[in-house]
Amino acid sequence: MSGSVEASGARSVAAGGDIGWVHTGDRVTVLPPGAIGPVRCPAGLVNVPRTCDHFVGRADQLAALDREEGPVVVCGLGGVGKSSLAARWALGQARHRNPVWWLAAESRADVDAGLAGLAAAMQPELIGVLPQEALRERALQWLSVHDGWLLVLDDVTDPADVEGLLARTGRGRIVLTSRSTSAWHGIGRVLDLPVPPADEAVELFTRVATHAAPRHTTGADRLCEALGHLPLGVEIAAAYCARTATSPDAYLAELGRSGGLGTAEDGVARVLGVTLNRLAGTVRQASGILRLLGWFGPDRIPAALLPPVPGVREALGELAAHSMVTLHEDGSVSVHRLVQAVARRPSGRPGTVEEARALAEMALAHAAPPESADPAHWETWRALLPHVEAHLRHTDPAGDGEALMQVLAAAGLYLGLNGLHEAAVEAYERATAGWERLYGPDHAPGLGLRGALVEALLRAGRVDEAAERAREAVRTMTAVLGPDAPYTLLARSCLATAYAKAGLVHRAVTLQSEVLADMVRVLGPDSREALAACSELAGIHRAAGRTGEALALCAHAAAGMRAVLGEEDPDTLIARINLAGLYAGAGATGRARADYAELLAVCARRLGDDHPYTVHVREAARTLGPDPARSAP
Repeated sequence: MSGSVEASGARSVAAGGDIGWVHTGDRVTVLPPGAIGPVRCPAGLVNVPRTCDHFVGRADQLAALDREEGPVVVCGLGGVGKSSLAARWALGQARHRNPVWWLAAESRADVDAGLAGLAAAMQPELIGVLPQEALRERALQWLSVHDGWLLVLDDVTDPADVEGLLARTGRGRIVLTSRSTSAWHGIGRVLDLPVPPADEAVELFTRVATHAAPRHTTGADRLCEALGHLPLGVEIAAAYCARTATSPDAYLAELGRSGGLGTAEDGVARVLGVTLNRLAGTVRQASGILRLLGWFGPDRIPAALLPPVPGVREALGELAAHSMVTLHEDGSVSVHRLVQAVARRPSGRPGTVEEARALAEMALAHAAPPESADPAHWETWRALLPHVEAHLRHTDPAGDGEALMQVLAAAGLYLGLNGLHEAAVEAYERATAGWERLYGPDHAPGLGLRGALVEALLRAGRVDEAAERAREAVRTMTAVLGPDAPYTLLARSCLATAYAKAGLVHRAVTLQSEVLADMVRVLGPDSREALAACSELAGIHRAAGRTGEALALCAHAAAGMRAVLGEEDPDTLIARINLAGLYAGAGATGRARADYAELLAVCARRLGDDHPYTVHVREAARTLGPDPARSAP
């Protein structure tokens, strides 16, 4: 990065020179040395779910994957074994490809998160340092200039979600799985995966049913035929027979009492019902846990989303033994999408679906990190966000509860800080709508969410929408809370920022000056809010090219924060870093050097030598070079 970085806002940082940092809203992210040099992929980097332990047959399809050189789309019914085929082939490729990386691809957000995970696995030192958007871009850049790698994009629902990735990654191998057989023209060869022939279905049943102990499998052919040879149904039925010493004929009789199989989902519902009916008498929590898991994403549901009550692990163990879930060493759980779809169906007892959904929202709220702005929690968010997004896809906004509103507000902050501004807008829009539905348009927290939505719209470049939302918020807050309420004043400040971004600089300066005067009058000249508004006005002046006014205002804000909040308060540090950058950009390098030297000592003492602020100040000082007066002989 060269030149200068423009920034405005009460908590933004502006600095000049090639100092190796990026601005992400209201924090500074410093690139460590490993992020500036080339990416180096470690040997043997493999991330493939073990979904193929009982894999049977499919020789023709495996050979087809071997022959192809371009992208291949494996299509077929839910439960037919698309992911198992892709996983089996990918694990075989790990002997001579690197990396071999599996990405959930049900949405574009899933794909982006998977690419960010790949970059983090290549360079773990970047975890908690780079935002997700930067990690994603880093992975794409590496993939575009290297070959010998393999990506598996699992369960693609919309080809548009992967078009950008495919356009930039033409030198390795890509395999996609999808339930859709259309819209793949020009993207890759379609490999249609039918249900396996009868002999392979029986072999799968026999392998699962006898893996722990010898069992009689007479009648397996009839049972598999009744299940339509669908691998998912066959495996669940076989696991039940193995666990309960039930013969295939006896299982078939029990299955027959539940009616016809119907669609693939209906068939899986029947076999799940047989298993859950049995578990209801021995492991009562099993059914409830499976219903809860249905409201999250299918892959690696974190342990933090599981109920913290006795008996959960026992229930999960039984579900795993019956091939209904997969347990991982890190405590996370995976569930087949078709099993999840069945788990979300209404049951015989009224209210079970609503109860499970409410419990899922409470679990998300419990697992969401309390400080989304803290990079130490970003890995947690990266793992949690696919499950938040899956929950939103599976639910009607009209049923959102307060717990989910809290999750969405925190998620919006994380997404914005990580450069995912459109996703942040979606989170804030749903949270705002939900809060107003629950408590009306005049409730104070909901009004606060409106302000966050305006900020997200601004960062997404949707300036006109942001301005309109800000004007609406100002009108509502003025009527409900009064013109001098803090929320009203903050909304007016957001509107001033929207005007500045829209190029209406004079209007922005006028409005923000009025906001500052009102904050001083209402909250006092030494309040955090008034000092922040002063810093915001400095940013608007800087955007207008008025360096002198920006310097004066920023100096006043920094001095006030230092006196009132203390020199170690984060707002004080950001304001002072901004000020030093303004001095450097204005050519006052001597003053900038002095400020950076003082800041470096404070940051190192307060935050540590490796904190982003500390590293930024150190690099900014280095960029300015030594003091000529001190270096002269």
